[in-house]
Amino acid sequence: MNAGFLRRPTRRRLARLLGALLGGVAAAGCRRAGDAAQSDPGPRVVSLAPSLTEIVCALGGEAMLVGRSSACNYPPQVVARVPVVGDFGQPSLERLLAVRPTAVLEVDLADETLGRQIERLGIRRVRLPCRRLADIAPAIREVGRVLDRAEPADRLAAQLEGELARWRAAAGVGPRPTVFVEIWNDPLTTAGRSSFISELVTLAGGRNLGDEADQDYFQVSAEWVVARDPQIIVCLNMASAGEARRQVPARSSWEGVAAVRAGRVYAGLDNDRLLRPGPRVLEGLRELRALIAAEPPAP
Repeated sequence: MNAGFLRRPTRRRLARLLGALLGGVAAAGCRRAGDAAQSDPGPRVVSLAPSLTEIVCALGGEAMLVGRSSACNYPPQVVARVPVVGDFGQPSLERLLAVRPTAVLEVDLADETLGRQIERLGIRRVRLPCRRLADIAPAIREVGRVLDRAEPADRLAAQLEGELARWRAAAGVGPRPTVFVEIWNDPLTTAGRSSFISELVTLAGGRNLGDEADQDYFQVSAEWVVARDPQIIVCLNMASAGEARRQVPARSSWEGVAAVRAGRVYAGLDNDRLLRPGPRVLEGLRELRALIAAEPPAP
């Protein structure tokens, strides 16, 4: 691997990038969580990641959700009434205290420094891995324990595990089209072998171009992509397929890439389902499978 083509972003920069992809405030007086817990014994949960907000709601915990990140946008009818306490993994401590949580849910992309400050305030912090498909079911079960909804959580987690097992069994071996997943265009960023996006591409019948790097998300150069000549390009940073089909072929030397020549440059997918390790990830997998299995468009 040419080190000049691959440049790993800092964890903080990556968290900002993913926060932007995944998804904007109120202020009030401060009150310590310990005092609130004595007057209100039920769980009061803040979610700092969209995937965790979706898990809370999938488990019927909407009434326990008292704060969220600005990136949390689903289910819309629920999050519309829940105060924003900060950005993805980056809460305002003042806003956090104002909603009097008994537990804060975060993913392992969040800043540990802020996490330790939350713990010093006497608030329970639950930090959950979010890098692989295998992380989703344990996260569902852990959120279920926080919400005192362990039984429905176990059912949902088991259902997800069963569906993923069936997808893996059906994936098989044999020829697979190479797929370049464009997470972001400036800097050009893709998904490596350690990401759940790579797993989704494999289950959907493709071979992820970034798998030669044992990383989750990393920067590449345009030359790196052109040299590997992917057969399919999936742009998760563009709003529409038309926009992708205009912009990608216009890049220097990209007109000769196999995906461009075949008209297999795609965008307009539901990024929330594809980029969030949550309960809707199977819907994103089905959408990706349909795209990879589709016949190339007529010239």
